Amino acid sequence: MADMKTAPNYSVPALEKGLAVLELLARASEPLSLSQISELSANSASQLFRTMNCLVEGGYVIKDEIHGKYSLTLKLFELAIRHSPMKHLLHVANLPIQELARTIRESCHISIIQHGQLLVVGQADSPEKVQITISVGTSFPLVSTVSGRLLLAAMDDISLSAILDEDEDYQQLSDGERHCFWDRIDAIRRTGVSTAVDESFIGLQDTAVLIGNPAVGAAAALAVTQLTASRRSVDSREVVEALLRCARQINKRAGLTNYVGQPIPVVPEPAIDHTKVHPHARI
Repeated sequence: MADMKTAPNYSVPALEKGLAVLELLARASEPLSLSQISELSANSASQLFRTMNCLVEGGYVIKDEIHGKYSLTLKLFELAIRHSPMKHLLHVANLPIQELARTIRESCHISIIQHGQLLVVGQADSPEKVQITISVGTSFPLVSTVSGRLLLAAMDDISLSAILDEDEDYQQLSDGERHCFWDRIDAIRRTGVSTAVDESFIGLQDTAVLIGNPAVGAAAALAVTQLTASRRSVDSREVVEALLRCARQINKRAGLTNYVGQPIPVVPEPAIDHTKVHPHARI
């Protein structure tokens, strides 16, 4: 019998230990002693001694001379602000969204909030000869798009209220339309998925999920617009599952915490009364 080949082990224990300490200190609410770090990281103090000295000499960690406790310096923050999180997110998303478009045979796009509008910043075309595409650089209203509502729902209530106070489209909504809008926001927050059918064009279904992490200033909407009456239309649940898989892959490639684990919504978002809603284009 041929010998079974095992995957090569490229682990670097010293580096892994240092990275684990940095993550531990980043999560800590106060400086930690060597014994506390040892206990929390399941490493002996003697094993951590050289690691801590290396991090201190590198300027990543500072040691309190009085209490002997360790905390992070601003060096990691300084490195982070030199590296645009949104630019990196879009870069690592390119290949996954191309694969998504090939898998579901529908075009998909990525959007962000900029200057109070939804801006399309990435696009992957369907391999089909007949397809629906949204041009990169196109902007749309926030309140009347699935991607816009998704990004609004990802905000805290204070930030959300501040944007809506300045949003002309929201200010023009009637009381009933505003109630419907907030029902949608609540549904998105519960499920992590934003959907709409026939919102402004009959025969189209839009679905969007969040990629990135709003807490670090890198959040975008990954969306698919599909023809509901097409003979080759993919089931909406399959589209959601494919979007979630793609979003998880993007977050993993970006090195971000995975927040893309919400279940597929059982109840769709409330429908809007088309006789009252302004006929905005939507994504």
